[in-house]
Amino acid sequence: MAAALPLIRPVPPPSARPRHAPRFALVFAIAVAIASLVPYLLAYLWTPPGHHFAGFFFIADDATTYLAKMRQGAQGSWLWNDPYTSEAHGGVFLFGFYLLFGQLAGLLHLPLIAAYHLARVSGAIALVLSADRLCRRLLAPELRRLALALVILGSGVGVLAQVAGNPSIFGSKLEALDLHLPELSGWYSILAIPHFAWATALIIVALLGLLEIADRPRWQSLAVTSMALIALTAIHPQMIPVLGIIWCAYQAVLAWWGRRPGWRALAAQTVPFVATIPLLAYNAWILFRDPTIAEWARQWRHQAPGPLSLGLSLGLPLLLGIAGMVLAWRRRDQGLALLMVWPPLVFLLLYLPNVANIQRRLLDALYVPLGILAAVGLQALVHRFNPVQARRIKAALLTVCCLSSAIVLAIALRFASGAFAEAYISNDAWHAMQWLSAHHQPADRALSSPQAGQLLPAWSGVSVYVGHYSETLNYFQKLRNEAAVLRSDAAASTVRSFLSANGVTLLYWGPDEAATGFQPQLQPYLEPVHRDGSVTIYRVLP
Repeated sequence: MAAALPLIRPVPPPSARPRHAPRFALVFAIAVAIASLVPYLLAYLWTPPGHHFAGFFFIADDATTYLAKMRQGAQGSWLWNDPYTSEAHGGVFLFGFYLLFGQLAGLLHLPLIAAYHLARVSGAIALVLSADRLCRRLLAPELRRLALALVILGSGVGVLAQVAGNPSIFGSKLEALDLHLPELSGWYSILAIPHFAWATALIIVALLGLLEIADRPRWQSLAVTSMALIALTAIHPQMIPVLGIIWCAYQAVLAWWGRRPGWRALAAQTVPFVATIPLLAYNAWILFRDPTIAEWARQWRHQAPGPLSLGLSLGLPLLLGIAGMVLAWRRRDQGLALLMVWPPLVFLLLYLPNVANIQRRLLDALYVPLGILAAVGLQALVHRFNPVQARRIKAALLTVCCLSSAIVLAIALRFASGAFAEAYISNDAWHAMQWLSAHHQPADRALSSPQAGQLLPAWSGVSVYVGHYSETLNYFQKLRNEAAVLRSDAAASTVRSFLSANGVTLLYWGPDEAATGFQPQLQPYLEPVHRDGSVTIYRVLP
């Protein structure tokens, strides 16, 4: 019997280790989300007497229009009608992200501003978790946390341009773009504009899916990647061709290094891009064929920033990222090759002619490859030092890399302190808009100053004659038209003709409007229907 026993006990085959949840990423995501809420909560708590917090700090004019789009979604619409212009037009499927969160607000009976910040906070969590997954796929364990911190918090040193008085160098004025363009950093995107964070999260999910398809094509990966790219098309359609170019360049680098994928794998990688074609074609059609959208697009101000300003505003992460690119090329790192080709291609596309005039929008998610490559470059920089010195150098350089993110948070806290009046609405105006929200008619259009016109579609649901520099067609001409009519010596026939020609049924009259000298209380064709303090709403009588 003894001879029948094996001399060596067989070792059982290794079982697959369970995949643990990324605890650091979860904690980091929650911390970032909470930190992004703090300035807004403080602003609500510290609202000056007689005012109401408007809900925004950064790029408040655009953010207010997003709230107006959410209002349309909350009313059940999946088509956007521009409430900031007086030209007749039909609804189109644009700004689907905000229509979706508006629908969610209506379903859950949430205030629109709460749904807006829900979109922002959920975008923060989605961005951190997706970036962490990309870091875990591409980097060694000791680099992942550093890379994640640089992706989310990394920023430039554009503040130096402001300190120097924004000098001109080689005919180009230096600007602190990292303090003005949220798309340049993860933290600024999270703090300011929710669809920027969500768009970057979808880009990362799509790239992870494409990498999985390249390794082993499966229907699950095809479905997830296709859905991510379709959702991205609904937010930032211009990024689909950019990602396609990046992916083709990545495959070309792999082929140069001797890795040539089979035709089946290449065909599978094209499927998610093909899935976006119907929505891309629709966007192109309305952009060039719909007269209202085409005119609106001609007013876009998304030109490429100056190269020197851009380099300064990307700062140390850019320099470390370039070092990371060099290392990835030397090591022929097939994982980092995807990120290696991304920044140079974006910089090239940024300064090439663009039929849609949206060069600046091509910067979306650029901080993702720069942050990960910067971690690689930083690790290579400190590896020759002893551990204590290496930690100190890393901490110092990481602090410099996050300088502008800290300044952006400080600016938000400064806003929250009540230092800037533009972040607030007077109680008179707030009560008037709330009344108007409940008592206006669907076909109403209001005439007001552009300041009130900015707020009325968002907070009352009433369209306006003039209100937003981009979404009001012929904005500056309409400002001149309004100024020519609302005067102290304006003839009644001239005013009535103007109101009728532009479909104006309501006159919003507050302190800004009163400064024109026009006296609506003396006009028999204007009936006051609501008065609250310094604000009066007049209805134009037929």
